[in-house]
Amino acid sequence: PSPSGTTRTAPTVLCCCSVRMTVMFAVTTPSCRFVASFPPAGTVTAPRGASHTWRVRSRSASAAMPTSACSKVPLSSLRQRRPRLRLTQPTFPASPPPPLMVHRALEKKDTSYQVGFGSYDAEMDGYVPADVSLATLKKGDKVGEGSFGTVFRASIVEDVEGGEQSREVIIKEYKKNVRGRDWFSFYSDERAICRRLVGCTGVAPFIGVAGSDAYLVWENIGETTLGAVMETGDAASEAALKAAAAAMCMESDTTDAAAFVSVARALCQATRAMHIEGVVHRDIKPDNVLLTSTKAGSPGGGVVLIDLGGAADFDTGQGCSGDEAIFDPVYGAPEQFTRTRKSGIAGGFAGLFGGGKGDAGLTATGAVPTEAFDAFGVGLLLLRLAVPALHPTGAMDRARAALDDAAERVEEEAAGRSVLQEWRAAPGSESCDFALLDKVGAWSLVEGLTQWDPEQRMTLSEALEHPALGK
Repeated sequence: PSPSGTTRTAPTVLCCCSVRMTVMFAVTTPSCRFVASFPPAGTVTAPRGASHTWRVRSRSASAAMPTSACSKVPLSSLRQRRPRLRLTQPTFPASPPPPLMVHRALEKKDTSYQVGFGSYDAEMDGYVPADVSLATLKKGDKVGEGSFGTVFRASIVEDVEGGEQSREVIIKEYKKNVRGRDWFSFYSDERAICRRLVGCTGVAPFIGVAGSDAYLVWENIGETTLGAVMETGDAASEAALKAAAAAMCMESDTTDAAAFVSVARALCQATRAMHIEGVVHRDIKPDNVLLTSTKAGSPGGGVVLIDLGGAADFDTGQGCSGDEAIFDPVYGAPEQFTRTRKSGIAGGFAGLFGGGKGDAGLTATGAVPTEAFDAFGVGLLLLRLAVPALHPTGAMDRARAALDDAAERVEEEAAGRSVLQEWRAAPGSESCDFALLDKVGAWSLVEGLTQWDPEQRMTLSEALEHPALGK
């Protein structure tokens, strides 16, 4: 359709709309290609005799015309016969379409869609159809909340022959008031990574986008994170490993040692699966480790990684520059940041083998993400899981500050021992029980994964070959 509401004449007319609401018309003939653009004002209309500028590009040298001769062609010269349209785009309505319009574009192989529905793709500078219709999505209770989004239970209810079919899912709604960065950039980063990792056994199965970028949708293969099972007990409790075993559908008589080994192996496998795809998670921590099982629909084993918005994708370059540091200061690799102490002030990190040098400020180093980032996070996470005194909220924060103190002592004294050994030998270590790590022979595994020097750090491939994990 033309600005005047009539159809322009050409063998083929192609119409599309970008997010900037600029309407583009491309008219193709065997020898020339005509292109014009103009912005809409309300509905796309113009007087029938309106004059617009068209640019003509020849497809062959023999058909080429001088620029002065072909830079302007009146629209009237193209009105010959009604074309056959490849794509159709309805005139913009005066009011927005109903909010619960059913989208079936992907299933029906239909490429047409209403403006405002679907997922915005920056590379296409336009929208693609939604994967899940809001008309079929039933939002449920809140599961959890993070810095950038809120997670809910939900179900997709679809009409099938003989009734309705319900599919249990997890949806994530991004917060629109995130400081320091627009919410859509966080959202689009996670959406891109999740789409890239469809089929990867180390992450939760991604379904797609619901509505017009309203929610990200995953299969519901479990709701229990490693952080949840550790922070529900007290320092003397061993309930965390029993709860983890139950979430992974292990036998009720599973020992703590067997549960720990199963979690450790599955975590290393899940993280390694992402690395094989060329992606570094960058934010390995208990709240981002989902406990599940193949019985629950897990694509891999008993662990999958979630919250992929900060991941670095080395295939596409997303998040790989190091300009934006994304890490948890408790589990982040030490090469990612430096810690500045406020001497003489008693800080909140005192205890768990540290004297408390005061609150610390963090400064990112700009280090480029590597697989060693994730290996360090896995190592500290396994240390916390194996030591009940580190389970309560805040305990691991204090332990990490004490580990940083131990790293300074090792560097100053040029001692020939690891940071973890220095930390374990410090006064106060009697408050922690390392018996489980010693029992399964996993102390050297955790020590290797938490080496402060990334060049000396154990890789996840090496970790999977460690005797403690049954290899």
